[in-house]
Amino acid sequence: MEEKKEIFLGQKESVARYNLDTQTVTWSTQVKGTPSLISIYKDHLIVQGLNKWGTKYIQHCLEASSGKLLWFSEEFKGIVVPHFIDDDMFFLDQKRQICKVSLTRGQVYFREKFAGAFRKYSYLLAISGEDVYLISKRNTLLVDKADGSTSEIKEMNSFSKQDITAACGSNLDQISNISSHVAAAAQASAYVAPVNGGGGDGS
Repeated sequence: MEEKKEIFLGQKESVARYNLDTQTVTWSTQVKGTPSLISIYKDHLIVQGLNKWGTKYIQHCLEASSGKLLWFSEEFKGIVVPHFIDDDMFFLDQKRQICKVSLTRGQVYFREKFAGAFRKYSYLLAISGEDVYLISKRNTLLVDKADGSTSEIKEMNSFSKQDITAACGSNLDQISNISSHVAAAAQASAYVAPVNGGGGDGS
């Protein structure tokens, strides 16, 4: 069966799923503010952008198949780069705290500090299999997925001689990863995402 040619379009206060073959709108959903970043994982559509005054960042989560709004939040103060395990996403917030959020309900399971005021900026988040890691030149931390506490993996201490500037494990949303720095400044332009793009599930 031939795959449908569909994309998601973000415009001021709305997101739509658009069928390119029939040139029709499959669904359209109202959102707050202007989307600047859209990413896809399974049947979850993560929409990030700014409110109409350009003063607050907003994250929405919609069902990709139906457009149903599952939740939205103004809690995280910036564009986040989500990493996915099952129906949860992990990311570092603007305070460099490790966060876990339910994709289906938007429940924040934890927001935990893991390093001091300066050292926290040297860590990068990565997922391998079912494990969540915080990695730096000096040491690597394993994150407890239940409560956000961390434990040091001493076997990986100082495994790199240089500062680590990028990391990629499994289930990293590449669109957010690439766009995280520039999307924060994109307040006026719309963003387009292909339906089967984004690579959050490795596709």
